[in-house]
Amino acid sequence: VARLSRRAVLMLLSLSTTAYQLGFSGRAQPAHAAASQVRMDVADVPGLVAGQKYGPTAPAHPAVKPWTNLETQEGVQLIKAKSDLLRQPLLADMADDEIFVSKDSIHILKHHGSYMQQNRELKKKADRDQSYQFMLRLKVPCGEVPAAVFRELDDLSNTHGQGDLRATTRQAFQLHGVIKGNLKEVISRIANVGSNTYGGCGDINRNIMLPAVHFPNNAAYVNAKLYSQAIADLFKPMTTSFNEIWLDGEKAKTEEYWQAPLIKEFGEGGIDKLMRHDNGRGIITGHEVEPLY
Repeated sequence: VARLSRRAVLMLLSLSTTAYQLGFSGRAQPAHAAASQVRMDVADVPGLVAGQKYGPTAPAHPAVKPWTNLETQEGVQLIKAKSDLLRQPLLADMADDEIFVSKDSIHILKHHGSYMQQNRELKKKADRDQSYQFMLRLKVPCGEVPAAVFRELDDLSNTHGQGDLRATTRQAFQLHGVIKGNLKEVISRIANVGSNTYGGCGDINRNIMLPAVHFPNNAAYVNAKLYSQAIADLFKPMTTSFNEIWLDGEKAKTEEYWQAPLIKEFGEGGIDKLMRHDNGRGIITGHEVEPLY
């Protein structure tokens, strides 16, 4: 274990004082002056949809150009923009008889927690089309996995996977070797036992980690754990496409196990309400599901 010098610790502490102090009320309290904010008008940003509004940018914003995600023209961003909120072409691809998904679906599938891969051994053989398979990565806030979830994963890895589970350096579990025909059953069973794969991959926050050693009597640790669980929920894609594709539009039979402490602290729908609360220090788009990763 690396040891930090007293000087290094003091430097870290001094850096931490410049960060936001976020209260459970959802209001940000910056440690530096608010006078450095840059305000924008709606007229500054072309192409806004009805209902969108812009507040001030983050303090000390370095750019004069208005911030907007509407001007992004990267290939993957365009695929997501035309995906009908992370539905297509994945929804159509899952209904066909192919054993793989299309190129555009590969990018959309990541946000549902899966990568399409190829078995290296089968790939070398003549019938290489049979090499297509899928990896699933669970969303595991703080690295906690209840016994019921682990038992289901263990069973799925043997019946529909390659017989093993892989623990990642980001405190998550991965299940490999799932064929496309079994993908819906595996994902739905994971969701119905109180977990999910939604947001496990892709250009997203993925898994929120916490120190592996548990300190239930340490107030700082308990507070950090609650924030980690809140952040995991705060940055999830805001769309119902996961339930529509993998659960036939229904809700999961069991609520996600990390929701209980969030409901206790923030009340029903608390995280979503805080996300949409305009505290004057961010950008509220007014869109039903934006920002969409």
